[in-house]
Amino acid sequence: MGNLDTVLFDLINRSWSSPFLDHFMPLISSLDVWKPFMFAGALWVLILGGKSGRLFLLSVAIGLLLGDVILSHALKHVFARPRPRDIRVGVIVRSLSPGEPKLFHVFEPPNVVVSEPSTDLVRHGNSFPSSHVINFFMFATVAFRFRRRAGFLLGLVGIAVAWSRIYCGAHWPSDIPPSVLIGVFSGFVAHHFADLIFRLLAKTNREESAPNPT
Repeated sequence: MGNLDTVLFDLINRSWSSPFLDHFMPLISSLDVWKPFMFAGALWVLILGGKSGRLFLLSVAIGLLLGDVILSHALKHVFARPRPRDIRVGVIVRSLSPGEPKLFHVFEPPNVVVSEPSTDLVRHGNSFPSSHVINFFMFATVAFRFRRRAGFLLGLVGIAVAWSRIYCGAHWPSDIPPSVLIGVFSGFVAHHFADLIFRLLAKTNREESAPNPT
């Protein structure tokens, strides 16, 4: 697996590249760019989504707790796998323009540098699993439980996000499939628990509002 992993990484990171991808891949990989839109979307769902929207948001919140905070954090410490850009010479590291906030600099030329091995192998965090991939596929899975077409489309975007993490030098190809599975698992479990919580609350409300027998 190690040799195949390296070969596939080099193909994605070096050979299958273009100026368009150098700009596009860091863009879809940057959480700083998308956070304002995600916050606005969550607020819209909370206000206008009704009960279904609140269930969706609770599912996503539980999914983030399970997938990112618990599983991803624990596995990163267990496997302690360095990122490609921290241990290999010649990895092409791509990112958005260094200006802040990122949203105001998405049309500027991307930052493209060639890596050098680092003495601090966790300078950029550990490679396995990919929190980006876990979170996105968790989100896609939760969305699928509510709207199958939306979940499917988000899954396709998730594939592009996973590709971008390799393209930008942050992850090995073998990091991706397990991260997808963790994300899907987290999404299904999160939706199940959120639905259970809503059912219990609804049952409690019915019992409290039921007239007492005299």
